[in-house]
Amino acid sequence: MQQLFLQKKFDQCELCAYHESGHILFAYLCGYSCKYVELINDKNENDFTSIAIINYGADSKLASSFIEPDANLDSFESLTLAERLESVEVGQRIVRIFLGGSAAAAVFNNNGDSRIPLPMQIDFTDLLRVEFIQQVLQKLSTDVAGDFVEYCLQDALYTLSNLNIWNTVVDLATLLLERNQLNKNDIEECLEAHGILYNDIRTTPDLKTAGIIQNL
Repeated sequence: MQQLFLQKKFDQCELCAYHESGHILFAYLCGYSCKYVELINDKNENDFTSIAIINYGADSKLASSFIEPDANLDSFESLTLAERLESVEVGQRIVRIFLGGSAAAAVFNNNGDSRIPLPMQIDFTDLLRVEFIQQVLQKLSTDVAGDFVEYCLQDALYTLSNLNIWNTVVDLATLLLERNQLNKNDIEECLEAHGILYNDIRTTPDLKTAGIIQNL
């Protein structure tokens, strides 16, 4: 009985590792970086959660407007045209990061096969933020269609269908499972081994770091 309990815990921990690795991989593909990621055993010892701290660099202020717990539509009311356009771009990148976590977990559950029919299950925390961001983007731009989330999921799954991309997620998740936590250097060494280099175009280290907390 104890062995079954341990296996169940490990399975859930493994899913968390792939989920966070998906967030991290897509953050780097969007030009951001990850400061820290950790798998956390809940106090009741029946569950695992995880945390990834994404550095949005020059976009940190806008990112906070999208993902902070008190984020609301009112903060986007008085934007200039240029600020609206920038907000749409940043919002689309953040949606890609959030859905990248759920997409990676789904591909892992599907034995590495990215051919997953939609609709698919999305982590509840991811879904809440994505739905809010979609509302904001539709308010800011008429180009954001009602099937925006489905399109982004298809894009995430297509990205993960690339063998090198998926192997990067696998290696990152494996490393996280081995060490339980990774810092920025650990993450970027793993990414660089697959030819995914850190792009600092949108990231400046002295700016505020915004975090994503995932509960599975």
